[in-house]
Amino acid sequence: MGEMETELRGKRVTVTGASGFIGRRLVPALVAAGAEVTVLGRSPAPAALPRGVRHLRGDLGDPAALGPALAGAAVLCNLAYDLRAGAAANLAGFETLLAAAGRAGVGRIVHLSSIVVYDAWPGADCTEAGTMARPGGGGYRQAKIAMEKRLMAGPVPVAILQPTIVWGAGSALWTDGFADALLAGGVELPDPEGLCNGVHVDDVVQTCLLAARLGDLGRERFIVSGPAPFAWSALIEGYAALLGRGRVIRTPAAEIAARLGPRPVIADDAPPSAAARISALGRRLLGHQRFEALVRKLRRGRPGDGILRPDHHLLEEFTGTGICHVDLARARLGYAPVFDLGRGLAETAGYLRARAR
Repeated sequence: MGEMETELRGKRVTVTGASGFIGRRLVPALVAAGAEVTVLGRSPAPAALPRGVRHLRGDLGDPAALGPALAGAAVLCNLAYDLRAGAAANLAGFETLLAAAGRAGVGRIVHLSSIVVYDAWPGADCTEAGTMARPGGGGYRQAKIAMEKRLMAGPVPVAILQPTIVWGAGSALWTDGFADALLAGGVELPDPEGLCNGVHVDDVVQTCLLAARLGDLGRERFIVSGPAPFAWSALIEGYAALLGRGRVIRTPAAEIAARLGPRPVIADDAPPSAAARISALGRRLLGHQRFEALVRKLRRGRPGDGILRPDHHLLEEFTGTGICHVDLARARLGYAPVFDLGRGLAETAGYLRARAR
């Protein structure tokens, strides 16, 4: 990392969403690269925050908090998105953040988007030339598309990162959710199953660092995925082996689809559910880690067969056969994903074994 350390050393970098899954890995990596890091969050500073990181408490919708957080920043790494709030609230906060970044003269933005913006996902191959015109997909997808369009039309150099299935220690759905299901019983997969375009969280962090230092950055999009897709069963059975329990149950895909029935229509501007609002309040009152530990305990105590059965969304993911190509990230950023399935499982082993205790 010598070159990266030289090019980031002494630069002021502001991170939003630093308490999230990817943010918790990115902040220490930025510090190790020599950056002067400021994080903005609604919760008190976590105990595990690396030494020297400046923590400011505030919200993306609060210009008074954003001004000090962005002052002098060469790079803004925007990882913030509140899944427990609606699309409109997230877009409003995003606009306030962009306005504050403009006033502060931020040099560039590294923005975390998602592969879900592409019309082809997950049934067909995806590249950065893909379209984003298909309506629907929920408020999250439409908000991410709107954010990308806003950044691509703006004056500031921006690297829009579009990760696929981000897994690793702390991934709420793709690691923790599967692990909890396996500990409770198992995971149902469709037969035939599709491909998992998985990317380990540390490979996503790598792209953030590369984009933060790219010398001639314009306004660019980059798909971020792992070295190669793998079968969903390989990932989940790998988790089960590390946990020492749990099983994969295979059910004909047509049978699962018939059981689910027609997919419900959810308006893109639908308000967050009551569960999402309770989750947001619990995290603010207890903190992320304490709240998540409480949720895990409650889930394990629920009656039932303990099997995680796919809903419409998961069925679509589990049966998708598209491949997400990272050629542009390799060529422009120098991205070299290192966490294939085997190495990623080895990296996650200690975390999963501790979770099983």
